[in-house]
Amino acid sequence: MEHTDTTARDMQNYDGVRFDEWVRLVGNRFVPLVLSTIDPDGFSGSLRTRVVDGTCVTDIAASSHRVHRSRASISDDDPHHLKLSMQLTGTGLVMQDGRSAHLSPGDVAIYDTARPYTLEYAGQMRSLVMIFPHSMLGLSANLVPTVTAVRLRGDTGIGRVICPFMQHLAEDLDQLDGVNGARIIRSAFDLITALLSAELQSSTAREPWRVTLDAVAHYIDGHLDDPGLNTDSIARAHFISARQLQYLFQEEGETVSGYIRSRRLERCRLDLEDAAQTSRSIVQIAQAWGFIDPSHFSKLFKSTYGHGPRDHRLQHLDAAALAG
Repeated sequence: MEHTDTTARDMQNYDGVRFDEWVRLVGNRFVPLVLSTIDPDGFSGSLRTRVVDGTCVTDIAASSHRVHRSRASISDDDPHHLKLSMQLTGTGLVMQDGRSAHLSPGDVAIYDTARPYTLEYAGQMRSLVMIFPHSMLGLSANLVPTVTAVRLRGDTGIGRVICPFMQHLAEDLDQLDGVNGARIIRSAFDLITALLSAELQSSTAREPWRVTLDAVAHYIDGHLDDPGLNTDSIARAHFISARQLQYLFQEEGETVSGYIRSRRLERCRLDLEDAAQTSRSIVQIAQAWGFIDPSHFSKLFKSTYGHGPRDHRLQHLDAAALAG
């Protein structure tokens, strides 16, 4: 087995892995899993993996095998993340919540690590696997259980546009460096959200309030640079009352102001990590995303990310310089 293992952010490569090594490598990598194969002596696996902006992205290839996440192995201490699997070669079967998704090359399925699931691969396979917190998706947490283990086809509809992009991620993991890598991953999640939303729209009659909430979220993201963005202005733009708007966000366990604030902070964070933005001051970046009071912005940033914007910028730029 050839093994290259550096830092959590750098690429990790494992090639020619035998089954007993595969069990040790994969069985507890993210959450406890039970792995099995009908031919342990003939098994061979490889993976390339890296962490980008809190998302673990892995290109995995292996012989026939089965992966099971049992109810007994699920602990409150486990990270309750979502997983996305995109079939690159071979075929796969994803099972969760009483549903089964048969995946051919180009197809995608998601599943939730907080509940039991099973993956089965009958022959040689290769998949792109992403594990991430639910917050990366622009989709209501209440909707996720309705789309787990659902085949999202890569050969029809918007899947024909989105899936080639995802395939390129697997081919070019080594390009996902720094802030550009983070932006690419964010773009990938925008596309994944679009793919899931299309599935929801085609399979069920969506409740009107969910349609409105999606429209509001899209509107907010497009107007983050407007310092006058608030509950009243958003409500007027969507011809609903401020009370109705607040109720929509309460159903998601969120507030309008909290959502706006979190989205603005995220945009500021990415700009502060971007070496191409060093000519802009922290105040300029904050104001460009709707924060008028620099002191208030600094306090919010520190309470969210654990350190102030200046220290955050220096840490990431220093790390980028060392990596270069």
